[in-house]
Amino acid sequence: MITYRCPKCGLEFSSTHGIFSPRCPACGQICESQNQTFSQEQQGNVPPYGQPQYAYGPGAEPGVFDVGPSGKSRGIAGLLGILLGYLGIHYFYMEKITAGIICIILSIATCGLWSIITLIQGIVILTMRQSDFEKKYIYTTSTFPFF
Repeated sequence: MITYRCPKCGLEFSSTHGIFSPRCPACGQICESQNQTFSQEQQGNVPPYGQPQYAYGPGAEPGVFDVGPSGKSRGIAGLLGILLGYLGIHYFYMEKITAGIICIILSIATCGLWSIITLIQGIVILTMRQSDFEKKYIYTTSTFPFF
């Protein structure tokens, strides 16, 4: 049951119907619900119980290119590792500047063979869970997080 209050005459009334903007029975003024969050949840504006809504429902793992709590996407990091990993671009994206510089030095020292390792690392990043990605690459205190 939803309680409404008329802004014009002050009459309080309730309705069990799914009406989002009913009219006051006394003066005919359109009224707002007293319980705004319930009304917004019914309209679909707010996810129920404050849970995040992913493509496969609440509690499901976010997609590869969804942004995690840190603001970093493992899909973007993985693609950067596959395509430009020999330059350490995926580490620069994850704000691990020292690791990016180490990647550049290793690419020069190994004449480009380091790119095979970063290709594998990019694939691993794409296949891991978002929480594991955040823990291993974003929130770690390690200077050079590797596999």
